Amino acid sequence: MIYSSFYKDRPAYVVETDSLIATLLPEDGAKLTSLRRKTDGKELLATKPGDTYRVLTYDGSYVDSECSAFDDMFPTVDPDTPAGTNYGVYPDHGECCRLPHAARIENDALILTARSRMFPVTYEKMVQAGKNGELVVSYKIENHSEVAFPFLWAGHIMLAGEDGAEVLTPFTGETPTEIMFADSANMPLEELPRDRLMKHEPGVGTTYKFYYLEPMPEGLFGVKYVDGTKLLFTFDPEKLPYLGLWLNNGAFQNGYSITPEPCTVPFDAPERAAKRGYTSTIPAGGAFAFAMQINLTGGIA
Repeated sequence: MIYSSFYKDRPAYVVETDSLIATLLPEDGAKLTSLRRKTDGKELLATKPGDTYRVLTYDGSYVDSECSAFDDMFPTVDPDTPAGTNYGVYPDHGECCRLPHAARIENDALILTARSRMFPVTYEKMVQAGKNGELVVSYKIENHSEVAFPFLWAGHIMLAGEDGAEVLTPFTGETPTEIMFADSANMPLEELPRDRLMKHEPGVGTTYKFYYLEPMPEGLFGVKYVDGTKLLFTFDPEKLPYLGLWLNNGAFQNGYSITPEPCTVPFDAPERAAKRGYTSTIPAGGAFAFAMQINLTGGIA
């Protein structure tokens, strides 16, 4: 089921599956702004309180906007200027999340499209209920230029924090990681947990982000809740090989959240990644396409 609605004071579309209620904002970067469990209405994404949505303008500050839920980061996370390009600085947290998208419903799918203001690129996002009750989010990014386009795509997926929740990844505790940033006042960096939150301390609780340095052996991550249910994200690991993880125990905007960031390359910027030997480009006249399935398991239906 797909229908128009509002989220706070912003026009929205809702896509329902057997187990999930997803709300998207076409005018706000096609953001997945809410993902609720159908049985009890539990919000699974980290959202901001209040009835007024903090709109991210084209030239505005990402962290001063709504800064919540699931935004698509393209073509970077940090501001960046890849070598050999003449497009100027790739904007903070990318351009895609700043663009209004046209929306239409077609063949039981919500299709959201936008054309870049900075780059010879068009962006399409299709959201629909899958055959097995999952939410399917499909992407197609087309490069209309005659040269390859260096980029990073990352899902900025802010999940609501919950005491006792377990972070699920395909990695072991021995997989090497690299810290991107950390407030390590509470404990040494090497002791920061990778698989759980610690304790919610608004304004002061440790917040940190790291990347796994090896490609994902399986396209899978998620959260296992204390009631035994799991929220799982699955995808082709050849399209999104790398995974970052940001855990916020309160220091950033008082939040309590688990933020997995599946991505084409690590380290938050394509040029920074390229200097470390990680690259992703869209060929001249080509496209980058992939899909992500979001599902609840463990008895929730």
